[in-house]
Amino acid sequence: MTNEPRRAAPVARPGPEPPGGPPAALSTLDALCARPFPEQREHTAVGTSGPGFHLVRLWAGRPLWDADPADAAAARERCVDELAALVAVVSLRWGRPVVHDLTDALERTARGLPVPPPLDALCGLVPRVYAWTAGGRWVAVGAGPLEPGQPCQVLAAVAQGPPPGAG
Repeated sequence: MTNEPRRAAPVARPGPEPPGGPPAALSTLDALCARPFPEQREHTAVGTSGPGFHLVRLWAGRPLWDADPADAAAARERCVDELAALVAVVSLRWGRPVVHDLTDALERTARGLPVPPPLDALCGLVPRVYAWTAGGRWVAVGAGPLEPGQPCQVLAAVAQGPPPGAG
């Protein structure tokens, strides 16, 4: 949230330029891969961590509640472009990602069935993730929500074990 005064006719902007774009996001992923996992779930200004996982927001656009439909579509497209650029850069390092649809995890969560973290949180925020294995951990990125009015965001997760959908 910002402290900016509300304008009479808000204009949706895709959001601030991500500081450093994909290379900075890759540095963030590297830092998350090197960071130990906490023993208990904790929320910080940069994200959420817990036993076996870290989850952070790499980029976020502005809320689009009162946006012109054309501006909202442009903002969603910008979010998709940010994700595509990040996937391309990460793929240069760790190879082709496993694409994991999170619909099953979302349905399991809705039915009160167990879903391991960070998929339990990711499934309500992004429709799918692109995941890689990196040093005994998996790294995943995804974008969403892409529903009208919702702010667009690019998220990253690092967790123990093989990537989701790897078999």
